[in-house]
Amino acid sequence: MVFPGVGRLSLHVPHAFVPFGLAVCAILLTLFGWVLLAPANVGTDVVIDGPDITSIRSIAYTIPGEQFDEIVVRPASGATSPRVIASFPSGGPTGFHARGSVSPLGDRIAVLWLPPFVTTSNLSILDVASGQVRDVERSFDSLSALAWSPDGSRITATATTELDGVKRTEVIEVDIVSMQARPVAEFESAIEVVPVGYSFDSSRLFIVVVDARGTNLLVERGGKTQPVAELSPGRTRDWALSPDGSRLAYVDVLSGGSRTYVGRSLMIATGAITTLPAGKNQLGASWMPGSPIPAFGGPGGEWQLTDTASAYLVPEDWSPDGAFLVATVHSAGNEKSTRPTTALELISRQTSTTQSSRLRISEAVGAAFLGWVHDLT
Repeated sequence: MVFPGVGRLSLHVPHAFVPFGLAVCAILLTLFGWVLLAPANVGTDVVIDGPDITSIRSIAYTIPGEQFDEIVVRPASGATSPRVIASFPSGGPTGFHARGSVSPLGDRIAVLWLPPFVTTSNLSILDVASGQVRDVERSFDSLSALAWSPDGSRITATATTELDGVKRTEVIEVDIVSMQARPVAEFESAIEVVPVGYSFDSSRLFIVVVDARGTNLLVERGGKTQPVAELSPGRTRDWALSPDGSRLAYVDVLSGGSRTYVGRSLMIATGAITTLPAGKNQLGASWMPGSPIPAFGGPGGEWQLTDTASAYLVPEDWSPDGAFLVATVHSAGNEKSTRPTTALELISRQTSTTQSSRLRISEAVGAAFLGWVHDLT
């Protein structure tokens, strides 16, 4: 697919990120992991209705404003103009703007926004088709990660308080139907607490905790939290759970050496960690639909722009059918300015009959990706 006014061949997508044998091993380990992690008392197969990926071809994103932040939806095809479906108060002088995450079914958007004169955020659930907004009756961390269950029935976020000099971070789970919130885990003196996603059957919630001991992955089930694996003795970032919940991709932050950001992947069932080969820094983990191996952006990532040597991309998310990638493109500048710039772009995948193409999603400074949603009628 070619967009008017967009240059040709902008994204290089390798046919294989690592040798074929590693891919086969990853698949076998995944299947083995399913056997280890499957619920022991379930007598029938778990069946989860998946979304209709043919209708999830629109991009949801935010446009920040001085008083209000707009939630905008535009089709990847460009068939219709972008449409504002909701707006939320902006953080004003705090510099905080609405942020959020689209449900796996592409029908709802969880939005964190900052009311006037407060320091914690509200969490609202926005229905994409109707524009209806429902609020959760409690506050959350403004920079909290948001993790949806695969069926879109639950979402988790964090809420942090400090009492007598002790910092406590709760992981809060919200039922989307009743809008009731309940704490499912609590951590003290953590630097970061990040719910990264659920297992495929939604029975387990995976949580990354960064503290003085390093970075560890834990699992919550039935109100009990257990350690799963150590990700790093130091800090990590850019966590991405695979669609089947069997692996976690992340970036290890190193001190010293020629590289600061190194892409790794954890097989949750076995605790095995794989380092993704690269000669430069890797940023942003992503799972291309159908791939058993994660890919990273950054100067040393698998996703590379082929029409410029002065820019690199950080992947946001692929469309469910794998035809498009939304990415943040970082550029060192151009002939008019030496200042670094960032832009949210839509990149089409190269096929046997079409070249890859790039399209800037919005000219607004600070536009931020929320996820892929159903096309609006």
